[in-house]
Amino acid sequence: MNRKRILGAAIAILLAVTLIFGTQVNSARASEVPIGTIMAYGGETKGSAASTLQNQGWLVCDGQEFTIADYEKLYLTIGTYYGTASTPGKFKVPDLRGRFVRGVDYGTGRDPDAASRTASAAGGNKGDLVGSYQDDEFKSHHHFVMQSDDRADNSSTARTGAGQDSNDPTPATSDAGGNETRPKNIYVNWIIKAKDVS
Repeated sequence: MNRKRILGAAIAILLAVTLIFGTQVNSARASEVPIGTIMAYGGETKGSAASTLQNQGWLVCDGQEFTIADYEKLYLTIGTYYGTASTPGKFKVPDLRGRFVRGVDYGTGRDPDAASRTASAAGGNKGDLVGSYQDDEFKSHHHFVMQSDDRADNSSTARTGAGQDSNDPTPATSDAGGNETRPKNIYVNWIIKAKDVS
């Protein structure tokens, strides 16, 4: 009997320590994620899912406006980088729907068009700064088009151009491809750490 009580008490203490320690670890981990961190999220973000995320300290990166007083630390981190809110006392979170993210160039030259980046929304950052936007682009290139020499079959005579129409169109390649230039991709939702929740 005595052994059972001791074993039961030891298990109870072990469970209590595990729960307390686990709670402290989870709280520490949650607060280690800096406010303003943007993460890919594999879950749904519509309806009640957005409210659940918000209760956990995260906001969906969909361009919505939020009250500065409710998310003061986030506002101090991102300010108006992603556009100016239409209502005083509010700010915008990034709108990353349907967009790829790219690290700021900071003068490395990896983004040759960094200086010409525009604001992602009115009043937002431009140029080589966090929050700036860059539209679709296809790198400048050309294709060579081979033209027949108009010689008769098995003839060694070079093309003379005789009989050619002076209104011949310029040779060109045919259109090919889709609606945009893009790598293979998979959809995720982007969320931003808005506040620490205990």
